[in-house]
Amino acid sequence: MDPVISFGWPYTHVTADAQVKAGPGVLHSVVLNGFTTTGDITLYDSLTETGAVIAILHLNVAASISVQPITFLYDCKFETGLYVGYDGAVAADLTVMSN
Repeated sequence: MDPVISFGWPYTHVTADAQVKAGPGVLHSVVLNGFTTTGDITLYDSLTETGAVIAILHLNVAASISVQPITFLYDCKFETGLYVGYDGAVAADLTVMSN
């Protein structure tokens, strides 16, 4: 990628279970913009909420002393697709950057 011509990564705003991409690609980063309810968000190399787990974000409102947004850098390949799964309790706002 030439930063003079094109800057950054394509992004997807996610607030619930979502297929971010079908097919192979690279997960660059996830930005946690904020959350209001404790729970887990799982990133899968899959088209659904099954398959190989890339990462799990354990979000705990009581333990969080950070200032949002927080960026998690991954720069990892996925083969099948990229799926973001929210557990039943979590309420969070993400920006997922991948290609």
